[in-house]
Amino acid sequence: MNATFWRGLILTLLIAGAAGFAGAKLGAMGGQLNGPQLASQGSVRQAVDSLLQREFKLTAAQQQQIQRIDDHFTQDHNHIWSDINNANARLASAVATDLPNGKLESAATSDMMLSPDAKTAVQDIQDGVGRLHTESILYVLQVREVLTPEQRNNFDEHVIMALMRSPP
Repeated sequence: MNATFWRGLILTLLIAGAAGFAGAKLGAMGGQLNGPQLASQGSVRQAVDSLLQREFKLTAAQQQQIQRIDDHFTQDHNHIWSDINNANARLASAVATDLPNGKLESAATSDMMLSPDAKTAVQDIQDGVGRLHTESILYVLQVREVLTPEQRNNFDEHVIMALMRSPP
């Protein structure tokens, strides 16, 4: 096994690690707040819903507003995950095409570099993860706006404590 093989293997591990880190970071907040109806909905939503059920007495109007926010977040979140999954499939196809005969063993004998298609797919995955993070933050802020000032203070304390406990 030569250096090219190891470079290709390390690149694959880095891509997988980056995707895993992003998922773990999003999941960490959920684990800290408590809380898969559907795995694609993300643990942030379940964590916030669990927190609200456990710690807050919401009015019927607040519950309805939060349900609308939940529904919108779930739709956006699922759409973004679909985009990430499509980009991941494009990345796999591009990497397989880049390898001679589509076989990893052959990478040891050639100079493996990311093709423009693979680079675009990687960028699309990174963009999707960024969008997931942004949507999660916006979701928390939208739910916060539905709460009374007293509820917001309590909510803020829980969210801040969860963020302080979550790993970097």
